[in-house]
Amino acid sequence: MFGFSFWEVFLVLVVALLVIGPERLPGVARKAGEWTYKVRKFVANAKAEMDSEFNMQDMKQLLNSQESEISKLRAMVEETRHDLSDTENSVKGALSDAEQTMRDSAAGEKARQDSARRLAALDESGRAPGEEDDFDDELSRLESETGESFRRPFEPAEPDTPAEPATTQESTAKDQDEPTERGRDN
Repeated sequence: MFGFSFWEVFLVLVVALLVIGPERLPGVARKAGEWTYKVRKFVANAKAEMDSEFNMQDMKQLLNSQESEISKLRAMVEETRHDLSDTENSVKGALSDAEQTMRDSAAGEKARQDSARRLAALDESGRAPGEEDDFDDELSRLESETGESFRRPFEPAEPDTPAEPATTQESTAKDQDEPTERGRDN
């Protein structure tokens, strides 16, 4: 029990029998048993308290592990928040690019409409207002450099220069075929 061997215990019992005597030995044995019970109960309670203390250590370890998990989750939340802000910035960039593209498209459409208005403003000669002087100057410069005469594109032929005459056979054949062909088209 406490490191006593069988012979040591036997020797203690013999000495107790001689010192205490056989009449009082059963009462002393009863008291020794009660004290042994109390000591064992005390040891059992101390063990239970130690176990609960060790259990508290386990609880502290569990709490520490939970705190580390919480810190990991916070890091994940921060990373997600950072990713969302990056995504937000890229979406804003894409929206600004789309807005710029739409503005460029609108500017191109406006330029096309302005061009259409300028074409509509052309006078009967095929020239835009204010364009005559510049073009005429350029034509005269080219004529003086090359020695040839130039005329504006799509300008009707001048009355003093005759158009190429058609041969009489061709004009006669055209005049005969035209009425029947026109009748077919309509």
